[in-house]
Amino acid sequence: MHPETGTDGCNGAPLVAQSIRKKNKRMFEIHLGPSGEVVMAGRLDATQCESALQFLNALPEPRVIDLGELEYIASAGLRVLLLTQKRARGSGAGIRLINLKPQIHDIFRCTGFDRIIDMTQGA
Repeated sequence: MHPETGTDGCNGAPLVAQSIRKKNKRMFEIHLGPSGEVVMAGRLDATQCESALQFLNALPEPRVIDLGELEYIASAGLRVLLLTQKRARGSGAGIRLINLKPQIHDIFRCTGFDRIIDMTQGA
C-alpha cells in the first residue's frame, strides 16, 4: 500500500474498499417479490440447495422465479429448479425463469435446461 495515497498501487482503489466488497458477496437469498414471484439472489451452491428447495416446496405453486440477482448456480441448484419444474408440471403448469444474466443463461443452455424450463434473459 502506498503510504501517502492509501491505495494498493494496482488500480488505485483503497485496500479497505476491496476487502469490503469481498466480504459483502451475498451467499444466497430467496424470498417472495412484490408480485408474488420467487426472487433468488447471490450464489445457489450445494450448501444452499436444501433451504431453497424447502422454500419452494412450501409454496402452493411457484410459477415465476426471478434470477436477475443470481450470480452463480451449481449443478445442485439446477436440481432444485428441475424438481420444482417437475412438481409444477404435475399440476399442469410449469415454472418460468426471468431476468437471467448471460452467464446464468449459458449454464441453462449448455445443460439443455432451456428446453425443459421456460426462461427469458434479463436486459
